Order: sequence, then C-alpha cells, then structure tokens
Amino acid sequence: MKSYADNDKNQQNGKWAEKANDAAKKAEEKLDDMKKEARESAETHNEEKSE
Repeated sequence: MKSYADNDKNQQNGKWAEKANDAAKKAEEKLDDMKKEARESAETHNEEKSE
C-alpha cells in the first residue's frame, strides 16, 4: 500500500512540476514580448525625436 501512495504522490509532484515549467515558459514568453514592445516603442520615440 505504501508504494502505491508513494507512486501517486510522485505523479502529483510530476504534474505540479509540469505546471510550474509551463508557467515559467509562459512568463518568459511574456517577458520577451514586453522587451520587444519596449524596444519598439523606444525606437519609435527616438525616431519622433529626430524629426
């Protein structure tokens, strides 16, 4: 019975780790998007300044 409980616990931990990895990936993608937007708006701002 103990091994079954341990196995179930390990599966739950595995699912939790997967969810954490997914969340981390999404956060990284969001951060990349924000960096890209910031870069683009900075370029636009610089172009407006130079005109």
